[in-house]
Amino acid sequence: MTRSRTAMLALSLLIPFSGSNAYAWGDRGHSIVAEIAMRHLSPKAAAAVREVLGSESMASVASWADDYKNTPEGKATKPWHYVDIDIARDRYSADDCSRDGCLVTAMTDLASNITDTSRDPATRRKDLLLLIHLVGDSTQPLHCGEKNGDGGGNTISVMMELNAPDQHALPIGTVPLHAVWDDYLVGAAEWSWGAYVQRLEDHVVPGIATPPTDAKFASEWIDECHAVTQAVYRLTPPAAADGKIHIGPDYQSAVHAILDKQLATGGLRLAALLNAKLAK
Repeated sequence: MTRSRTAMLALSLLIPFSGSNAYAWGDRGHSIVAEIAMRHLSPKAAAAVREVLGSESMASVASWADDYKNTPEGKATKPWHYVDIDIARDRYSADDCSRDGCLVTAMTDLASNITDTSRDPATRRKDLLLLIHLVGDSTQPLHCGEKNGDGGGNTISVMMELNAPDQHALPIGTVPLHAVWDDYLVGAAEWSWGAYVQRLEDHVVPGIATPPTDAKFASEWIDECHAVTQAVYRLTPPAAADGKIHIGPDYQSAVHAILDKQLATGGLRLAALLNAKLAK
C-alpha cells in the first residue's frame, strides 16, 4: 500500500512538469487555504458566502482564478496574482505595481467590491472567487518578491529531489524554483490536502494571531510575506559542483515550518477578511 501511494503521489507531482504557467500554491495549496478559511468564518460570513456560491465549497473553487486568467475575458487579471518586490528591499512600494494592477491593489479593490450587494450575482461570484484565490497567493513567498528580476524564481532552474510523506524518494526532475513552492513542496508534505488541513488546524493555526483587515491590510500582508520571501532565497542553496541547484530532503526540512505557517496564515487571512467584509 505504501509503495502504491508513493507511486500515485509521484505521478501527481510529475503532471505539472509539462506546464509552463506558475500557479500559486497549486490546486492543493489553494484548497488548503480555502478550507481553513471556511472553518473560521463567522455564521454571518458563512451565510453570505453560501448566498454567492450556492452549494459550491470555497475549497472546490479556490483555483478558478488560475483558469480564468488564461481566458480572453480574464487575461487582464494575470498581474493581480503577484507583486515583484526585489529582496534587496524590505517593503512594498506603489512603484512595484504596474498600471495593470498587482496583488496589493487587486485584493484591496476586491475586498471593497464584495461588500456591494447591488452588483449582479455573476459579478459578485467572480469577485469572490478572485479574492479567495488571491488571498492564498498573498502567502506564497515567491508571489511576494523576486531576486534580480527572476520573476519570483521563475527563471531559476533547480534539480528537485524531494521525498514523499513516507520518506521514499520521488522522481527527480528539473523545474523552476517558483514551481517547487507553487505545488511540489505541498504535494510532498502530506498524502492528501485534507490531512494537511487537519494537521495545520491542530498544530499551526492556534499559534497564529488574527491577521489585520484595516484599510492598509493588503500592503501589510505583502510586507509580511515579503520577509518570508527573503528567508526563502537565503535558504535556497547555491549551485553545487555539477553546476545545478539541488532541492532535496534537507531543503524540505529547512522550509517545512515556513510552508506550514504560510498555508495556515492564508486560511486565517481569508477568514478574517470575509468576516470583516461580509458579516455586517
